[in-house]
Amino acid sequence: MMNTIELHPDTAVDLYSTAHNLIIHQGENAIDMLHAEAQTLRENSEAEEDLYACIELIRVVGELIDMEIAGPIH
Repeated sequence: MMNTIELHPDTAVDLYSTAHNLIIHQGENAIDMLHAEAQTLRENSEAEEDLYACIELIRVVGELIDMEIAGPIH
C-alpha cells in the first residue's frame, strides 16, 4: 500500500500523476484508502497540509475513475 503521507502533489500534473498511480496500485480501493487516511489525519489534527492533499487526491481519483467508466473521449 502506498503511503499518502509521503505524497505531496505540488502541481496539477503531480496531482493527476499521483492519483493515477494510486488507481494503478489500489484500483477502486484507492478511494477507500484515501478516506481512511483522511480520517486518520483529521483525528490527529497535526498535518493539515497532508489532509488537504489527501482530500484533493480523493477528488482527483474519483474524477479519473469516472472518466474511465465513461469511456474514451475521442
